[in-house]
Amino acid sequence: MLHKNDEDILNTIYKNSRMAYDSTRQVIGECPNEELNEYLRRQTKHYADICSTARKRLAASGMKAQPVPPMQLAMAHVGIMMKTAADKSKGHIAELMYDGTNMGIVNIARSVNRSSNASPETIRLAENLLSDEEKYADGLRKFL
Repeated sequence: MLHKNDEDILNTIYKNSRMAYDSTRQVIGECPNEELNEYLRRQTKHYADICSTARKRLAASGMKAQPVPPMQLAMAHVGIMMKTAADKSKGHIAELMYDGTNMGIVNIARSVNRSSNASPETIRLAENLLSDEEKYADGLRKFL
């Protein structure tokens, strides 16, 4: 059985990676730059893998992953549509993705810092995602 802190972190990881996956897929459809699109496609696979890992860890303990609230998904979708309607340049899209990535970094770091009794395995998964997100943000800089 997972500790409550494990459940909290895993749900944060799940929601973060799910939101990142959905948003990145939407942005790919708006971005005419093939090099940036390829970079984003690699990220969607990574987000899908992390999302699946968190969901499976929760399920193994009889818990269900908390979905991203539909209103949050809708707001993100509309926000991306509005922000890319007038400017589909690679620099603008990279900036949007960079900002979103940093929001995810903050959410995961906050969750880990608030969850003192989580298992080493859960902390490691969160720290791996944090590290990957930081590398992803660094990689986006070349498109700015």
